[in-house]
Amino acid sequence: MSLTILETSVQREPISQNQYRVFFRTQHGDRFSPVRAIDVSVIAFNDEPYKLAELLAIKYVLLHKTYVGMNRTGKGLQLNVSSGSIRKAQKLQTTNSDMHLHARFLQTRFAEATIKVGRRSDWIKAFNGEVEDISPNDCLDPPIKTHIGDIHLTRHAVERFCERMSICSIDKAWRRLSKMLTSSRWTIKRPQRPLREGKPNRTTETWALIRDNTPAIEIVIVRNPTVSRVVTVIA
Repeated sequence: MSLTILETSVQREPISQNQYRVFFRTQHGDRFSPVRAIDVSVIAFNDEPYKLAELLAIKYVLLHKTYVGMNRTGKGLQLNVSSGSIRKAQKLQTTNSDMHLHARFLQTRFAEATIKVGRRSDWIKAFNGEVEDISPNDCLDPPIKTHIGDIHLTRHAVERFCERMSICSIDKAWRRLSKMLTSSRWTIKRPQRPLREGKPNRTTETWALIRDNTPAIEIVIVRNPTVSRVVTVIA
């Protein structure tokens, strides 16, 4: 697979209150895309919110745009960023709660992406186009749509699936588990009762993925009114 590069650079000073401009371009082989720009509105309770703005811009480009392709994972992808905090967030080394929350896509689906911190930003001078405005609501993780509802995969669940199925990388495990949850070849058995009683409006359930004579793969889902997450896999 040929290498695709997404390069980003954020202006550290806000262009307006709580809004930061992030420039980006892509590279496929020797071909560079035009330089584009996104104005990201952030409300962060930590210092240096421009770092969160750059992370949200990357998330928006990878998950909601097609500049680097559709339905891809981190294999063959390199991110050249202007903030080292993004690389720390991917490696679970950040203490910034906002960065950790919004970097889950880098810890699962794009875990195999290489992240490098760039020092050059002269390329942003080539920008002469329109600017797109986005907010955190435009950057939400797309859920996996199944007949048991919309769900998200946590890194812990993907790691357990990776270990139990002897899959060589996190992003391959993410893709395989996602396909199993949506494939008509696998049946998701409805549990008779939750694994344990949860808090009000929240419950923990065990489901089984079954296919012909293949041993069942059990997943544990935590549900609440806003989001349901697969938190671990038992195989």
